[in-house]
Amino acid sequence: MHKFIVFLCFTLLTLATTINASTETLRKQFLEAESLLQQNKTEAYAKLRAQLDEYPLAPYLDYQEILKNLTNSKPEKINAFIEKNHELPIAQRLNKTWLKHLNRQKEWNSYSQHFSLHPIDHTHYQCMQLQAFLNGTAKQKKEALYKAKELWVVGKSQPKTCDPLFKEWMATGRPTSNEAFERFWLSIEENNIKLARYIDKKITNKKQKQQTQQFWALYNKPESISKKALSLLPKENRGKVAKLIYKRWYRTQPISATQAWVKVRNKLMSQEEQLSVTEYMGIRLNANYHSQAIKLSHLLDPEYKIEPLTETRIRNALAKQDWKTVQIGIAHLSEKGKADPKWQYWNLIAERNLSPDKNQAKQQLADLSKDRSFYGFLAAELNKSPFQLNAIDEPLSSEQLTQLSNKPAVARARELFKLGRLIEANREWNLALSKMTPEEKNIAGYLAKSWGWYLQAIINAAKTERWDHIDLRFPQPHSKLFKTHALKNELDLSFPMAIARQESAFLYNAQSRVGARGLMQLMPKTAKQTAQKHKVPYKKTSQLYDPETNITLGSAYLGDMLKRFDNNPAFAAAAYNAGPHRVKRWLQQRGDLPLDIWIETIPFKETRRYVQNVLAFRVIYDRLAGREASLLTEKQIELLALNQNKATAL
Repeated sequence: MHKFIVFLCFTLLTLATTINASTETLRKQFLEAESLLQQNKTEAYAKLRAQLDEYPLAPYLDYQEILKNLTNSKPEKINAFIEKNHELPIAQRLNKTWLKHLNRQKEWNSYSQHFSLHPIDHTHYQCMQLQAFLNGTAKQKKEALYKAKELWVVGKSQPKTCDPLFKEWMATGRPTSNEAFERFWLSIEENNIKLARYIDKKITNKKQKQQTQQFWALYNKPESISKKALSLLPKENRGKVAKLIYKRWYRTQPISATQAWVKVRNKLMSQEEQLSVTEYMGIRLNANYHSQAIKLSHLLDPEYKIEPLTETRIRNALAKQDWKTVQIGIAHLSEKGKADPKWQYWNLIAERNLSPDKNQAKQQLADLSKDRSFYGFLAAELNKSPFQLNAIDEPLSSEQLTQLSNKPAVARARELFKLGRLIEANREWNLALSKMTPEEKNIAGYLAKSWGWYLQAIINAAKTERWDHIDLRFPQPHSKLFKTHALKNELDLSFPMAIARQESAFLYNAQSRVGARGLMQLMPKTAKQTAQKHKVPYKKTSQLYDPETNITLGSAYLGDMLKRFDNNPAFAAAAYNAGPHRVKRWLQQRGDLPLDIWIETIPFKETRRYVQNVLAFRVIYDRLAGREASLLTEKQIELLALNQNKATAL
């Protein structure tokens, strides 16, 4: 593998040098042209723009020029740009911007004409088109009012741009009670309760009103549900309402709701229709380790037909160290499920606790230890055998990489990435991938990696299912920084890098939906507290996008978690992901369990996978760096299920 990596690095370095030499000057000129455009230095801009026709992002200058002068732009110029650059993401963006502009200016005829040339399949723009029709000919107005019903009778709220259309439609006496009744049940089907309450006010038919009131009676008091109560609803909606109400009842009274569901479900609907409620209840009972979960699960799914539920039943049995029930659950998994290293491992442990055959267990451990996964590494640790990376070498030629890098969309993506414009870079990259052959897609990941775009390299490996391309899936950027701060915070050298790989895939400006930022995905509040504790210069949230600041604070916080939780990397990783308060609670509830069982029974699916991945990634990064690797310390190995009972230990 190392010869291949050296060859590939040389190839990519040669390619990068060639690209840099030919584009660096143009890139600077592009930025200068943007600046001139913003400063309204028209002549200087035009002169420089004329020199940039060969630069991949030249259309982006034309796009910015049009936007800057949008009010005075002619439709012909807009159409010409869209048609010339129709494949580029900015063409669609300009199309949307122009349509919004025409709508704001109430240029109804121009809007209709442009929309007919460049239609957009989105309700927002369709409603603006129908608003234009309302201000057009009598025939267009009639068409707009006709289509209003189609847009109104849906189970979701429509964009505000539809309000003018709906206002005109309602002025004609619409919706009828039947139309409102239809939308009410569509809203219920989509679980859009707020919309359903609003629509209910528009229902005037007495019988229909009685039926919606019956729904609210069940919704407000779910335990009152019965076959008789459901019979008062429209026949076609009874099953959907039953599923909604039983799930709602479960959230406040899980045992009563589950027992009632088991008794009546076959009378209400087919087994296929029952599945979502049965799975919903069973998974939550087991995931919360409810005292009656195993008993109720047997009633919910006596034949183990629902695999996701079966897996949670196995975890619940693990938490009780009920090895016979663990074995029964695994035996009922699909062949694919049984082949999962996770369930191979737990079947092995169950067998070892139920059977004295040590030789068979040793052979099973040896076989499992060949797998590159958390459980494969765990088996290798127990078997005292080397960790297997199973890496694949696939030499690439500079010619292949050069050909791919010269594709227009690829070149644009590269330049946008180099300029730090990642949203636009992602759009161009996805466009480029959509037009690649399977062979080109295999090369694309290495190309992205050569630019330092590690996230796309990792995503590419996953999309093309090249799991054994370790060099592609596990890049090592900022290795000196990670090592320095690992040592400073008394961490294993690969621990912070493994966290960053799991958290952001090394995207320096990553931001999660809850606000975590940067390589190691720190929350601003956590960063501030950590900076104060460790006396790290830190003034503003934007610093978290700086790799050095992020790695400094992230490693310090990880070190704090490790010290807080008995130097146990599994607990520290869990705390990093889910918060120390949750890990403290989980340890209070189940801290006496063997360590591997504790990890597999972490209540949050995301955190469970996170911990297993981070621990496995540590091994991989140690191996790649040529260091001696270990998944756990000797002390932690003693805490595993196989070693808890010395009488049955191998």
